[in-house]
Amino acid sequence: MRVGSLFTGIGGFDLGFELVGMKVVWQVEIDQACSRVLEKHWPKVKRYGDIRTIKPAKLEPVDLICGGFPCQDLSVAGKRAGLAGERSGLFFEFVRIVAGLRPRWVVIENVLGLLSSNGGRDMGTVLWSLAKLGYGYAYRVLDAQYFGVAQRRRRVFIVGHLGKPWAAPAKVLFEPESCEGDSPPRRKTREVVASLLASGAGKNRPAGIASEVDFLVAYSLTSRCGQRLEPSSDTYVIQDEVYVRRLTPLECERLQGFPDNWTEGESDSARYKMLGNAVCVPVARWIGRKILEFEKCD
Repeated sequence: MRVGSLFTGIGGFDLGFELVGMKVVWQVEIDQACSRVLEKHWPKVKRYGDIRTIKPAKLEPVDLICGGFPCQDLSVAGKRAGLAGERSGLFFEFVRIVAGLRPRWVVIENVLGLLSSNGGRDMGTVLWSLAKLGYGYAYRVLDAQYFGVAQRRRRVFIVGHLGKPWAAPAKVLFEPESCEGDSPPRRKTREVVASLLASGAGKNRPAGIASEVDFLVAYSLTSRCGQRLEPSSDTYVIQDEVYVRRLTPLECERLQGFPDNWTEGESDSARYKMLGNAVCVPVARWIGRKILEFEKCD
C-alpha cells in the first residue's frame, strides 16, 4: 500500500506504517529541523515544504493519506481559535490534497481538544469535510500507554474509507463486538463490563494490546517538554536515585516508540519540540496493521 504523508513531522505515522509493510511515497513538512530528520531516514522519498503551495496533480497517486494537522489552535492550553486559526486551519489544505488525489484511506491524528473546540463544531467540520468527499469515517480516542510505551498520551484518531459506510473504518479502530450496533436486550451491563475486563479492551485500549503492568508511566509529551523545570512541571522530570532531572531527548524518543537517536544531530530544544508533536509510532503501527487486515479480508 502506497502512503502519502502530510504534516509529517519526524515520521511517526510513516515509520509505523512502514513497519507493517506499507511504502511511503512522498512527505510534506515545512519545519526545517523535521525535514532534516526525514531526509536522514527517508533519503529517497520525495519531500515537499509548504502544503499551501502544493498542487495535488504534482503528487504521485497513493492509497492512503495520513497526517496530524497543527493542533496549536485546538489545544486547551492555547487560545483555542479552532479551525479558524492560522495553524489548525491548515486542515483545509489537508482536505484540498485529499480531494485532489482521492486515496482509498485517510488517517488523521490530533489532540483531544479537537473534540471540544468551538463547542464541538470543529470536530463536526472535520467529519463533514470527509463525508462530503465520499468517505465513511470512524473516530476513537487511543492512549499510547496501552501500545507498549510508558506514556499516557490520549489522542483522537480518525479513519476514513472512500465509498464505504462507517462500518468499514470502524472495523479498523474498534473490535468486532463494539461494531455490532445496539446490544441485544438481554445483554446486561455487568456482562459487557466483564467482557471488557477479560479482553483488556476499553475506550482507550483495544483488545489484544498490552495489559496494565506495574511500571511508571509518563504523562503526555508536548512540544514544550524541554523547557526549564518549574514546580508544576513534574510531567517531564524523573527522580533518579537522589536527584531530579528532566527527561532526555533519548528517553522522549523511547516514550514515543522511535528507535534510539532518531532525532540525533539536532539541538536538544528542537528534539524536544519535534518529539512532543510526533505521532506515537506503536499506535500508528497498530492502525496500519488493522487497515491491511481489512484490505486482505474485503
